[in-house]
Amino acid sequence: MATYPNIEIGDLVTADLLDSMLPKTHSKATSTTRNNTASLANDDELTGIALGVGTWDITLNAFWTCASTTPKLKTRWGFTGTWTTATRTCLGPGNAQVAGPEAVTEATFRGYTTDTQDAVYSTSTSVAYSTFVEICRNVVVTVAGTLSLQWAQSTANASNTVMQAGSSFVVRQAA
Repeated sequence: MATYPNIEIGDLVTADLLDSMLPKTHSKATSTTRNNTASLANDDELTGIALGVGTWDITLNAFWTCASTTPKLKTRWGFTGTWTTATRTCLGPGNAQVAGPEAVTEATFRGYTTDTQDAVYSTSTSVAYSTFVEICRNVVVTVAGTLSLQWAQSTANASNTVMQAGSSFVVRQAA
């Protein structure tokens, strides 16, 4: 069934048809803890998100914490199929951020490619959630596959970085 079918006058509109046209949200139910500095790895829950052939709009809303004095997080999107490498709009606390999440002094407002460049976010020592948003419109999938959030610490430190429950991808097939 096409995501946005051509509905003609007199066609039967079903719940399945309408559901196929809505954005799908994929959220973390539990927090994931990591202490690594180099290797990006798929998140435990924000992975395996099916994207069929077509054009997609994708938004990632994420929450994270780290009790270190130099907490930095890096992200990238993974995809098992084939897509045109698109540019993510990445918004969050910047790479040189020194204040807590409620007092951001430096921010990232940059475009990074979906699967070849790392977006890096920072915060100060805090148990309050830091957040970032990554948005990518008009991602053209030519061979179906699965989407994942890949992440790791970006700066070595003794504290764990935690991707918090409630972080989510929202995907919508546009064409």
